[in-house]
Amino acid sequence: MMNWLENLKLAADALWVNRLRSLLTMLGLIIGISSVILVTALGVGAQRFVKEQFQDIGTNVIALFDEGPRIQGRQPLTLADAEAIRKGVATVQNVAPIAYGDAQVVWGSRHLPVQINGTPASLAEMIKINYIKGRYFTGAEISGRSRVVILGESLSKQLFNYEEPIGKTVILNNQPLIVVGVTRRGFFESWVDLDRGLMVPLPLAIESLIESDSPFGKRVAGILVKGKPDTTVDEMTFEVKNLMRLRHNVTDREDFIIGNIQEIIDIFNNVALGVAILLGMTAAISLLVSGIGITNVMLISVTERTREIGLRKALGASEEVILTQFVMEAVLLSSVGGLIGVLLGIIGAVAIGHFSPVKPEVTVWSMLLAVGVSVGAGIFFGVFPAQRAANLDPIIALRSD
Repeated sequence: MMNWLENLKLAADALWVNRLRSLLTMLGLIIGISSVILVTALGVGAQRFVKEQFQDIGTNVIALFDEGPRIQGRQPLTLADAEAIRKGVATVQNVAPIAYGDAQVVWGSRHLPVQINGTPASLAEMIKINYIKGRYFTGAEISGRSRVVILGESLSKQLFNYEEPIGKTVILNNQPLIVVGVTRRGFFESWVDLDRGLMVPLPLAIESLIESDSPFGKRVAGILVKGKPDTTVDEMTFEVKNLMRLRHNVTDREDFIIGNIQEIIDIFNNVALGVAILLGMTAAISLLVSGIGITNVMLISVTERTREIGLRKALGASEEVILTQFVMEAVLLSSVGGLIGVLLGIIGAVAIGHFSPVKPEVTVWSMLLAVGVSVGAGIFFGVFPAQRAANLDPIIALRSD
């Protein structure tokens, strides 16, 4: 134990004498280890964030959207389509047609362009909408065409700043509406803008606020469809697509688009995997460069301390003792760099979490892995210079200048 402690003290003294060189050598290792910590923390945090968002929607929800500009003979999505899906597809539990439109909302001297989202009562039954303040529409408000509105978080801040929005009356397309809620940003925004837009009862939207008439009935921009608990997304998608093809009389290219949560999950996972691989390669390159730096510094140290090595061997120090001393210097150098890298990685994760909805999560296993890699790098890249020192001939070493 005393020999190990003595070697540790000698290693620390040797590194401290050349502390600037030691610090520069550790820099690559610090960058690599902190990158490993950040990559793993962001990966774990992102997975948790997506999981939480999917809990609000569920993975058994699909969305039908109008394909876009009309081609002659093509039909838009309509309220009748939504009702046909609800009644005619056995795997469907509920549907929520949504109408979109552009408008201007006015509060005092503020005039802002917004997206109107006309939503039915079934939307609140299908997904969880998070609120900063207020609530969703009641069934009576929707069926009675009540002039009520729910604002997105960003829109509410732009209109009211720090004033209380609930109960205020805003003007939307020259019609007064009372604010009953403010939504919090969520994953559902990939389909409906609940942050910078607003929601109004669907009947009020399609009858008074947006243009929705078509030769096929009241037009809607999208239809959310939720499957029964024992139904797969593929089964429900197949049945819904077949029904819509019959209703729209299409045989080749559909005039609607179907998307589902699983597709979004796959896209997210692919992007996350690509980013993780890229950052992982960066970290690996940094670790390799730092390892080469450790080897270089230890070789320089061996050259500078040739006479010291010769003197110690002449006084009886074995090759094992010399080898241990130089390996310990390399391990100490890499371990300190690894610990600094872990600390900077944690600080970076906390900083990102402060400014981002994704909260990086630093795990114990990632820190242990990072420290283990740094110690392993010290041993791996320090053995060659240590062996060179241990194999020096003491007579030749003592004669060196």
